[in-house]
Amino acid sequence: MNINRGALLCLGYVLGLFLTCLWGGINANPTSLQWGLVLGAIAVLTGCASWILPKYFFQLRSPFLLITGLIALLAVGYFQLRTPRLSADPVFQLTQTEPALLKYPVEISGTVISQPRQKSTDKQSFWLSLEKIKTQFEQFPTKGKLYVTLNEVEKTIKVDNKVSLKGRLYQPKSAKNPWSFDFSKYLQKNNTFFGFTGWEMMSSQSPQIGFSKIRERMINVHQKFLNHDQGALLSSMVLGRKAVNLPEPIYDLWVKAGLAYTIAASGFHVSLLLGCTLWLIKKKPKKTQFLVGISILFFYILLTGFQPSVLRAALMGVAGLLALVLDRAVKPLSLLLLTATILLLFNPLWIWDLGFQLSFLATFGLLTTLEPIQQKLSSIPNAMATAIAIPVAASIWTLPLIALQFNVIATYSIPLSILLALPIMIVSLGGMISGAIGLFIPFLGAAIAYIVGFLLQGMVILVEKVVELPASNLSIASLHWSQLAIIYGVMLIIWLTPWGKRQSKVLGFGLFILFVGFLTFKHYNTTKITVFATKNQPILVAQTAGKSIIINAEKKDIIQFSLTSYLRRAGINKINAFVELNPENLSTFKPEVFPDFEITKMFVLANPEELPQKTQILSTFELKRFNNLRFQLLQETPLLLELKLDNQAFYILGDRQTDDPPLIDISKGYLITNPKNIDLQLWETLRPQQAIAIGSRRDHFLAPNPIVYWTEEDGAIQWTPKQGLISVAPERSNP
Repeated sequence: MNINRGALLCLGYVLGLFLTCLWGGINANPTSLQWGLVLGAIAVLTGCASWILPKYFFQLRSPFLLITGLIALLAVGYFQLRTPRLSADPVFQLTQTEPALLKYPVEISGTVISQPRQKSTDKQSFWLSLEKIKTQFEQFPTKGKLYVTLNEVEKTIKVDNKVSLKGRLYQPKSAKNPWSFDFSKYLQKNNTFFGFTGWEMMSSQSPQIGFSKIRERMINVHQKFLNHDQGALLSSMVLGRKAVNLPEPIYDLWVKAGLAYTIAASGFHVSLLLGCTLWLIKKKPKKTQFLVGISILFFYILLTGFQPSVLRAALMGVAGLLALVLDRAVKPLSLLLLTATILLLFNPLWIWDLGFQLSFLATFGLLTTLEPIQQKLSSIPNAMATAIAIPVAASIWTLPLIALQFNVIATYSIPLSILLALPIMIVSLGGMISGAIGLFIPFLGAAIAYIVGFLLQGMVILVEKVVELPASNLSIASLHWSQLAIIYGVMLIIWLTPWGKRQSKVLGFGLFILFVGFLTFKHYNTTKITVFATKNQPILVAQTAGKSIIINAEKKDIIQFSLTSYLRRAGINKINAFVELNPENLSTFKPEVFPDFEITKMFVLANPEELPQKTQILSTFELKRFNNLRFQLLQETPLLLELKLDNQAFYILGDRQTDDPPLIDISKGYLITNPKNIDLQLWETLRPQQAIAIGSRRDHFLAPNPIVYWTEEDGAIQWTPKQGLISVAPERSNP
């Protein structure tokens, strides 16, 4: 049996990068134990390969496999060498010598290097290549990159603009809730550690030439006769969302429908563009086809802004063009592996870029699974079989990773992709044609875009109807990495082994049952209470046997960025009870705040002017029961709510005044409250089993007490029957 040695060397490099998962991916300071795990894994894999592979592949010998293991080791070292470090960041170095830069307003100057996005009605954000920081007294030339949030949406900012902004420089802290978006890690992945909040744009200069101007001209052509949302959507289906300021509602709609791949510049767009170009010049000499094809690919890469998925598709396209000129066959899988290696040599951190992972998994699925699915559908017309097989083949390999990362499944994504396969191709191609013609004849290009807009509007209407269907988005419990490995292991057995191919139906059905079983078992066998790391009021989620209760929601941004994220990761689609203890937060206490979650019952303490639907007033000593979850209001002044789970009691204490009546004894339970509500006399009276203080231990008499957790320092806290109270905040490291 033959095997491509070059492909094996590439596999060794990619596998070496992937093994950095054993220390958490991008980690500037892995411990000795984590280094030992990675080195041990490389040694074990190399040893097993040297023992097993020579028996089946005659051209492989142990020395060659040892070289492959060495390449994997070098890949780990190279990854660590390229990992961004705080100490090497130019802005950090400057702030160490000039600490006042983080304390007082400054003026920064630089070049906008990403498409600005409107974050809300009054903010826009973008990446800035920094050139200078200026204070009231002096200026400091520097380099680096900043994530800028500007509180002026009326100011038009475009890619490649030279801007000067006034505002404040800051270094974000790590997230205290592990399921929340970690802004500091996001910055590190993008090779920076600082952000900038701007409140005034001092100056802006736009370049006269460049690909950003060409991109802007194409976008203007699409929006000339279409409304802003339709024009932006059409431009995104041509250039990708990263190059276009696509409104968030449209983006969210496409994501919920499972159609995000159509607005991310990827292999679909490159294949469509290159395929149509070669068809138009098919009668030309092969050398001409090669030169034109290369030129089109290079132009599209520059136009979309060097996105990893576009680079992957373009490199594979270049290889295909070379094969065309040289009249040689191409091995698609080897080519895919070589492309991955080249891109990861350019930037090894892309191994942990989700877009990069999904792009290669989808392509791998098309190369390995498309033909078998088409054979299964041989009884229907070939065009229809292909339209069905393409989204199914790609989804089979990407779905487990999507489930791991997002904890959401777009239930109707595959049938919707099949139904819209032809319209998506027509709209994308029409957008490309209108944009290209519009560069030279704007009116004609805009007219073509207007005609395409009718079909695009129909797509939007259909997608909106599908998203409104019941269970269109299902939250699923987080998969463990070992479960993900089992799922992909079974899929590889089906692909690689003759036995797996013969038993593909049985294994495929078993894989589906296994996937559903993993999620169902975790959802119905989870018993825990989670207290969020907030500043003032306690927010907690109680779960047991598939039932869930939320107590308090505080602010809308807490719901949007922390609570919703947690519910998705926990696989919660139905909230059995939502309890709001603070009358001031009733504005957030509405079902529309949770558009993707069903709320069965809601409870409030006060009688608001307009009682939301399904809402009840919670009276004193009125016990509410949901399986093993029980709660009741013990006192209204001061507020004291009792929550019981598996006979373990939790007591939520509200704000207290000096003249409030005494509290009942809670010595057998856990106390959850803001530390300002606890004084020495109350603490000695209550004597709780343990306590969770919603705030900081700074200058508090309980600071040294080991039975008290502080959300400001300890982050989110969870209780389980086996472990009791533990902190689940991400480990804080100094990169």
